[in-house]
Amino acid sequence: MQAAAPLIDIRNRTAIAAWVFMAIWLGMLVLFTWLLARDGPHPSQPAWVQQGAIGLFWLMGVPVAGYMFGLPCTRLVVLPDGVVRLARRTPFTRDIETYAPGSIAGIEVRAGKDDEGDPYWRTFMVARDGRERMLREGRAPAEQEALAARLRAALGLA
Repeated sequence: MQAAAPLIDIRNRTAIAAWVFMAIWLGMLVLFTWLLARDGPHPSQPAWVQQGAIGLFWLMGVPVAGYMFGLPCTRLVVLPDGVVRLARRTPFTRDIETYAPGSIAGIEVRAGKDDEGDPYWRTFMVARDGRERMLREGRAPAEQEALAARLRAALGLA
């Protein structure tokens, strides 16, 4: 028996860029730590400066990596029977939430600002039990509004 084709299948993969960046960061940090341990400090600088610099990179890198690797990639599927499935994945976890037909209260587009103060929009799914999940983000408000309109139509929301 074949599963019904989804009405809507939305993916947000922006977290992959952060995962790749942190993997490269940590890979280079491991490499330079290994080189410093294997060859010792370079004679051009005092050993404490080189060891301190590597230590600071580790001190900053581990918490930032924890944050970045915790950012999820999401996939939202709306099935013809009204069931909504939201899969959230990180490099180390996978979580699937299933919402029964009629359990989604609304789809909201929220304006905000990014880290540099530029306008940025996020599309959220709000469940009747109060849970909110971000589905997509971007700099183009028209794209976010179009996505919200498609989701509202598929879910039978006004």
